Amino acid sequence: MKNIEKAIDTLCENLVWTWGYYRSLYALHNLAKTAPASLDPFPEFVSCLYHGCFDLLFIKINHFIDFTKGVCGLPNLFTLLRRYAPEKTQLLDHIKKDEKRLKRNAALGKINRWRKQISAHLTSSNDNLNFFNQNRLYLKQIETVIKTLEQIIEYYSEALLGRVNFMRDPSKKITREVKTLFSGKPNKGIQRGQRRR
Repeated sequence: MKNIEKAIDTLCENLVWTWGYYRSLYALHNLAKTAPASLDPFPEFVSCLYHGCFDLLFIKINHFIDFTKGVCGLPNLFTLLRRYAPEKTQLLDHIKKDEKRLKRNAALGKINRWRKQISAHLTSSNDNLNFFNQNRLYLKQIETVIKTLEQIIEYYSEALLGRVNFMRDPSKKITREVKTLFSGKPNKGIQRGQRRR
């Protein structure tokens, strides 16, 4: 059971970072729509942030579906669960259902292709307009994928460890922080002359 707990903990930590990168992208996208003038003085920096967050996000999401031996993804968790779960239990049925759910997720397949052909390896797809058109993704689709991964992890965490994780919480302030960063206005959390206690 310790191996299962460790695998779930690793997936939870990965999801915390996944939410963080997603929220960073969302905040930049939102700022570009609502206050583009705040980004105008930093075109190169914003471009680096935007592309970097996308690359990291796709790499982080791909960890969940990576079948490579030794990788702490969902396939590894499912292998551990099958090893320790009694045969013909509800848990085994749930694993099969989740495997099909992940395999049929079209947006997750696109993220996998982005990771393999653009983010992790610089292939000829980098200059291929057809690749971009066929694998176009919107932030809402990516958010739906992350929520699906979160639901899967939370099911096993609650069923086997009796705990619910709050993997979105650490990144909730990112939208406000990005806005503060580019507006040039100090964070209202601490006033000048005020000390942390």
